[in-house]
Amino acid sequence: MDALIDLFMLLVFHWRLGLSVVGTTVLAIFLAATLPWFSGAFGLALVIGSVGLGLLWEGAADKNRAERVAKVKEGR
Repeated sequence: MDALIDLFMLLVFHWRLGLSVVGTTVLAIFLAATLPWFSGAFGLALVIGSVGLGLLWEGAADKNRAERVAKVKEGR
């Protein structure tokens, strides 16, 4: 039960990462169901790649947020 709570909190606080993983998981399932050559290994690679992109997206947002906070503190 604690693992589900941890997963939920991860998705709440890092929604960009969660959105990319959930979106590509749905895409991988759709592609596996419609394309006969699209295997589970391709789907796994797609989702793992989306984790990297989600982390980059989250990192860029955190960097922009930190820069805005620094500018506000500098202006005081």
